[in-house]
Amino acid sequence: MTTPIHDRFLADYDEIESRLGQLLAAFAKGDGRLVPRLWAECRGRLIAHLETVEGHLIPALVRARERDAWVLVEEHRHIRARLTEIGVAVDSHRLRPDSVRDLADELHAHAVGEDRLLYQWADSHLDELARTSALDALHRGLYPPDASAG
Repeated sequence: MTTPIHDRFLADYDEIESRLGQLLAAFAKGDGRLVPRLWAECRGRLIAHLETVEGHLIPALVRARERDAWVLVEEHRHIRARLTEIGVAVDSHRLRPDSVRDLADELHAHAVGEDRLLYQWADSHLDELARTSALDALHRGLYPPDASAG
């Protein structure tokens, strides 16, 4: 049996929150070179997570519980808009720590809702192949092959 969707996808949100904490620490230290790199890592990981959810889990949820699926899609649109806003602030050296803290709070609330509406449902309704496919896609999105390795 594969790792439950619930466990792996929530652990990913925990990792994103941890990285946002590292970003805030670098900002507090005034490390102007580390902040953009940490932001890029956070953004990339979150985008990979959202794309995996939308590509592998949401389509099945749409067929079973369309309204719940669209709630999550709308939340993902909001998260992407926040990523754009913060990215512009990082690029223009106008990042405010409150923006990052607010994003972390929003992500935490979203993760709780996504677990309730999607992850628990996926663990009990998707077959082994669909669950494995979603977990593999998340892994590939988070850890793409190193282009320099081959």
